[in-house]
Amino acid sequence: MKKLLLLLLFIPLVSFGQGILKGYTIDFAESPLTGASIYNTTNKKSSISNKVGYFIINASVGDIIKVSYVGFTTQTFKVENFEVLVQLSADKQLEDIVKAELKNKKSKEKETEIPFASIEDVPLFPGCEKVRKSKRRECFQNKMNRHIAQNFRYPEFAQKNGIQGRVFVQFIIEKDGNISGIRSRGPHGTLERAAESIIEKLPKMTPGYQMGLPVKVPFSIPITFRLQ
Repeated sequence: MKKLLLLLLFIPLVSFGQGILKGYTIDFAESPLTGASIYNTTNKKSSISNKVGYFIINASVGDIIKVSYVGFTTQTFKVENFEVLVQLSADKQLEDIVKAELKNKKSKEKETEIPFASIEDVPLFPGCEKVRKSKRRECFQNKMNRHIAQNFRYPEFAQKNGIQGRVFVQFIIEKDGNISGIRSRGPHGTLERAAESIIEKLPKMTPGYQMGLPVKVPFSIPITFRLQ
């Protein structure tokens, strides 16, 4: 009689479709998602996928399951069988937010470029550290002219071919005092390369400051190549 009673109790459980839901979570490239959250909204049970994306959770046919993972769109489905493969796609909205933030960051970085003529504290050429603040622009310019004179080399090719003229060179004094972004425009490529070579030899400087923070400072200077 006891055996018959146990059998009768077991039959309804099977008919209601109760069991263990097993499955795998993968991304759009079909790689396993480790640590994906699996939540049964019906019985309030939860689980986490392992390193190969595998998970198990108590569920019944008809239960609503939510699978979520940071950076991916949450997948919701109704239990119809007890073996599933859940593929999550990238969260487009989050992706757009990240792209917007990166764009905004680049824009802010660009805004930190303060012209030499208007910056509060100009970059300091080595040797100008002890000069009065009001004289530091002048000191910088004098040191720059001296550097150009000491490193000036007239290209032999340009001399032989009568190439001369003024080259305008632009560069950036970075937040750490290093020189970057050297560009030039002149009458001939030979002279442009010679002018850029002079700037490449500039020493590391003390960066410029605006409102107490180091900023990038663009600087332009003409270098004249003239045959006697």
